[in-house]
Amino acid sequence: MFNNRIRTAALAGAIAISTAASGVAIPAFAQETGTNPTFNNSDNFNDADGSTIQPVGPVNHTEDQLKALTDATGAYLSDFQNGNLRGIVADLIEAGESGFDPSEQAAYEAFEAARVRATEELAASAQTITKTRESVNYALKVDREATEAFEAYRAGLQGAAADINPLISAANAANETNGRLIRNYDALYFRDISGSAPLLNPAYNQLKKLQAEVNEDLVWLGEWAIDNRHNDYVTRYHVPAVEALKAEIDARLEAIEPLRADAIAKNLEAQKSDVLVRQLFLERATAQRDSLRVIEAIFSTTARYIELYENVENINVEGKTLRTHYAGLYASLFDAAAFNLGELNRADAATERFFLSWWTDRRDNDEQREYDRAELKFAIETYAKIFINGQWQEKVAYVQNLDSAARAEAARVEAERLADEAYRAEQLRIAQEAADAQKAIADALAAKDDEKPAGDDKENGSSSDIGTWGPFAAIAAIIAAIAAIFPMISGILKF
Repeated sequence: MFNNRIRTAALAGAIAISTAASGVAIPAFAQETGTNPTFNNSDNFNDADGSTIQPVGPVNHTEDQLKALTDATGAYLSDFQNGNLRGIVADLIEAGESGFDPSEQAAYEAFEAARVRATEELAASAQTITKTRESVNYALKVDREATEAFEAYRAGLQGAAADINPLISAANAANETNGRLIRNYDALYFRDISGSAPLLNPAYNQLKKLQAEVNEDLVWLGEWAIDNRHNDYVTRYHVPAVEALKAEIDARLEAIEPLRADAIAKNLEAQKSDVLVRQLFLERATAQRDSLRVIEAIFSTTARYIELYENVENINVEGKTLRTHYAGLYASLFDAAAFNLGELNRADAATERFFLSWWTDRRDNDEQREYDRAELKFAIETYAKIFINGQWQEKVAYVQNLDSAARAEAARVEAERLADEAYRAEQLRIAQEAADAQKAIADALAAKDDEKPAGDDKENGSSSDIGTWGPFAAIAAIIAAIAAIFPMISGILKF
């Protein structure tokens, strides 16, 4: 429905910006607009659109912060998601100083400004993805640390039960007081902490209770008058058995206490974050980035389409004008929009639904399995969309390559023309200098003839004709004439 509304809009330019799709960004006409991004040194992926690898460490950007970041991008994308053509066009003409200008030049400037804005939003979105990945990394790190601390604490309790229970049996067997003063102790049954999600505090409290009982009984065992009844006395084996029990309990608790403190502290930190909710924000941020990529491509395509109006660059390529090639891109962009806007809407809905809670919280705090599932699903979808969106990407790249080749050829022809003009101008200059030199020689010779004294000729047997202006001046004049004439001849032959 949204796609059909877009296809029937009145203005082709407005149509172009009322949709969005995801895919690998193709920075359109970057050199021409002065926005050529900085590319990765090794593989030409673009840092500005989030296509490069960005190693991240664990940084605790909270769920609230991630929501604020993605909401900011969502505010920009809302008109595109809702198909709000009026809102999109209103943003285009907002910068007008004296009302709407219907000229093609004004339209080009409006769409070019919109492309710049989309490029800025895309760069911000790429940074949001990095921050969200840092946030997921942190939540996963503290979850894993809490799990490891829990396992160590549980192992300490289980080991204590395994070693203390035989000592309990020995103390009970040596007890002849029949429980009147010295009780028989209950064994530590820690079956409740062997499952997948046990509570450890009851087992710890049981161990602490046993410690208190043993300590109290050792005081009673030290009473002088405790042996005062038949079959109600302390045997010589009883005190050593209880002392051995006490020593083991004390040693075990001494080892368990730091494990318990560490487990509590790390789990408290882990409870402050939810890796699955943060993963949802990563999916939302990625869907926003994908949408912004195609919005940028749509704006740049539209700006170039309008720029080619009455433009000498709008030449025929492969039987069509460049302008026609650009117009032919919109169908692919619109088809991609329907798919990717649906993905973005789904990501928005999931993020909002699970922002405050996640169903795995009802069972336990071990989110690793659910995270692994979510990560795998997200990876499969990400890889699939690269190929799905490659269809429109390649069509845009093909037209841009045609445009670039046409521009390169026009630049080459123009460079050759300018070089030829410069060469001809240089040859004309050389020829003019030669002509000027010839004229100067002729004028000099004429002047010497005018200065020659009357009767000073061979008939008078005089040899003063050369001496009148000197042999060196004559030689210099001849050399200058030759030097001027040869470049002129050489230049003429090159025409």
